[in-house]
Amino acid sequence: MWKAARLNLMLAVLLPSFASAVQAPASHPVTPQWTEQYLKRSHSALLVDSDDDHVMSYYFFGTERDVTLMGLERVRGEDYEQFFSLMLFSGQRLLGYYQNVLSFPSGVEADGTVQFPRGVRSWMGKDEAEGKAGRFNILNAPAQALCQEVGPQVRCADWVPVTP
Repeated sequence: MWKAARLNLMLAVLLPSFASAVQAPASHPVTPQWTEQYLKRSHSALLVDSDDDHVMSYYFFGTERDVTLMGLERVRGEDYEQFFSLMLFSGQRLLGYYQNVLSFPSGVEADGTVQFPRGVRSWMGKDEAEGKAGRFNILNAPAQALCQEVGPQVRCADWVPVTP
């Protein structure tokens, strides 16, 4: 019984720490909640027709040198179709976004390189040969399309810069 109580105490102490490691740090200025309010205040094109959405969710994927990668998931229509967008912030300024990408990333490496889940091939630039050398990196100002391949589906999302 003592071991079970000790285990429960350890879980109560360790689990909250693990959960916070997955989310944006509390001191970080760009969080999913902040991003939602920012897009609403700025009347972002990413929210056009969002009154008809079933679900809108915001995700934090990582930050490196004050550049943050956030995600927006919209679920729409009778078939509950998902739409994913990726946004880049410098500090609290939206630099731009990729709208309707095939897959969200799985994270951001320490050098700013964006990782995607197994089974998702990605490259920068609509010409695959041109983009083979280029991987999505949040520290390099994107100007090219982000292309992804998931099974038979291939989609390239243009970079949409946002001017203040």
